Formats: sequence, C-alpha cells, structure tokens
Amino acid sequence: MSSSEPLSSLPPTGASASFGNASPLRRAFAKAGEFNQLTKPGIIRLLVLTTVCTMLVAEGGVPELGLMFWTVLGTAMICGSANTINMVWDQDIDKIMARTSHRPLVTGAITPVQALVFAGVMGLGAVLILTYFANPLAAMMGIAGHAFYVVIYTMWLKRRTPQNIVIGGAAGAFPPLIGWAAVTGDLGVTPWLIFAVIFFWTPPHFWALALYKDIEYGKAGVPMMPVVRGKRTTKLQMLVYMLLLLGVTMLLGITGDMGIIYLVAAVVLGAGFTYCCIRTAFDASDYWPKRTFAYSILYLALLFGAMSADSLYPQHFTEGHYLSAIERDAAKYRAKQTQEELRELHSPGRAVHP
Repeated sequence: MSSSEPLSSLPPTGASASFGNASPLRRAFAKAGEFNQLTKPGIIRLLVLTTVCTMLVAEGGVPELGLMFWTVLGTAMICGSANTINMVWDQDIDKIMARTSHRPLVTGAITPVQALVFAGVMGLGAVLILTYFANPLAAMMGIAGHAFYVVIYTMWLKRRTPQNIVIGGAAGAFPPLIGWAAVTGDLGVTPWLIFAVIFFWTPPHFWALALYKDIEYGKAGVPMMPVVRGKRTTKLQMLVYMLLLLGVTMLLGITGDMGIIYLVAAVVLGAGFTYCCIRTAFDASDYWPKRTFAYSILYLALLFGAMSADSLYPQHFTEGHYLSAIERDAAKYRAKQTQEELRELHSPGRAVHP
C-alpha cells in the first residue's frame, strides 16, 4: 500500500467492514464485543484465575459452587469496571501507542460517556453481588482494589513516576484477597503472602514488556523505567524483584497453607523465571524481554495452579507442617459451624420457643 494513498479510498476492514449491513442481532453482538474489550478480557482471565485458586486454598478443597460463581462474577465485574475507567482516562495516550490504538474509545466505537456509564453499572453491581452473595469484607477488598487501580495507579502514579508499576501493581493483587475473604470472612497471613506474590511478580512482568515497548511509552510521555532510568537499570531492578519474588513464594510454601506440590512448583517455576530475567539482563535485543514477558504470564498461571492442586491433594513435607494444617482445618470448621449457627439463629422461619 502506498503511503500517499488516501485513507478514504481504502476498503473497510475488520468489524466495520460488515457492521453497516449487519442484522440488528449481529450489530448487538458486535457492540457487546466492543464493551467487552473495555474490560481488558485478557487481564480479567488471569485475575479470575488467581481468585478461584485462592478460594480453593482458603477452603482446603472446593468451596460451595454458588459462592464461587458469585465471587468470580463480582471480581470480574469490579476489575472490568476499573479497567474501563483506565481506558477512558488513558485514551489520549492509547491513540499514540500501537498496541493500544485499536481500543474502542480510540476508534470511536464507544464514547467516553457510554464507557463511564458501563463502568459505573458494573462497579455498583459488583459491590452489591459481593456484599450479598459473599460478605462485606470481600466487597471492601473489591472497592479497595478498584480505588487503588483507578486513583492511585491510573490517575496519580502512571504519568508521574517510573515506580508507577511497582506501587500500582498492588491493584492486581486484590482479587486473591476478595476470594479469600469470600470463603473465610477474614484475612490472615496466607492471603497477604499471596498478595505479596503478585505484588513482587508485577515489576519483572511489566518491565519485560516495557523493555521492548520503550519507544512507544516515550512518545506517549509515560515515564516507564526503561524510558526514564534506562534499560540497564531496569534489568537490574527486574533481578532484584525476581529475588524478592522467590523469597515470598518460598515463605508462602513454608508458613502458608501449602505443601510439597506447591513448594516444588515454586522452586521449578521460579528457577525458570530467574533464568529468563538473567538472560534478559545480558541481551541487547528484544528477544529475551519478549520471552520473559510471555513466560511471566505462564509462571503466574502455573504457580496458582500448583496452589490449587496442593489444596485438593495436600502433601505436607514435615510432621509439624501437617499438624499445623490440621489445626487450621479445625479452626475453619469451627468458624463455618459458627456461621451456620448464626444463620440458623437469625432465620426468619425459625420458631421461637418460650
């Protein structure tokens, strides 16, 4: 295609090619697809995975399916709401970057007002779902994660500091807290260690992407670490956070509700992630940063998968660890019994005897 050829003479492509002649049903599906893109479905899938896996760990098995369904739905909705507001706020820089230039707000498929209404309805619906079908603590964790991503990261940190992804990365660590709170009604040491896993995973994950998208971030005026501090400093900090991540994953295996399956997976997967970060540190091209970014996603999915497998088929590596697990299970059972007794006590149909 000649660079001098007018855009108006080019044939329409993608969804716009057939949108005008489509049936009302197809147009409705196409519009629904555009709204779905606002939620960043790829990210939502990973966040939902961490929520479900954490719920399995919290339960020590499979929680009640209705609770899982509503918790996952509420988590997906509140995360989707935050992602939509992020797109509204960032539409000026999204049009500059190639990887975000296709987003619905940039192309004009959806207006900012429509997006904000969509985000508001989803966010409110998510809070109501989590409050009613899970518990207020789960809803509070959802609200906190939403506020952190929208206000702390998107509106405050992203365009002001190269540490944006370090501090703002905590927003992506809230879904496991939602899942744990939904199952247990409280937050002990283990869910906060899981939170820390995602927190320390985020910098090497996102900086790997920023290493080969640094020119785009520079044009958009986003002060990502490679743009402001250079690639050498970024690669060094990736190694630092990778070591912190290894430490937290080991600590979770030793002190959390985990066993041999998780611990072995954490060691093997962590070794692979560390290898990728080391190769990235000595690679002047984009080859290893791209591979590290791809592996980081696989790493997190498999690590949480190992947590799930460990909760379903527990294999403890010391007698003390086994006894501690029994004590935790007994405490969970007593708490569940107490909740059931309270529900029965406050049941409207319960007969009151003098």
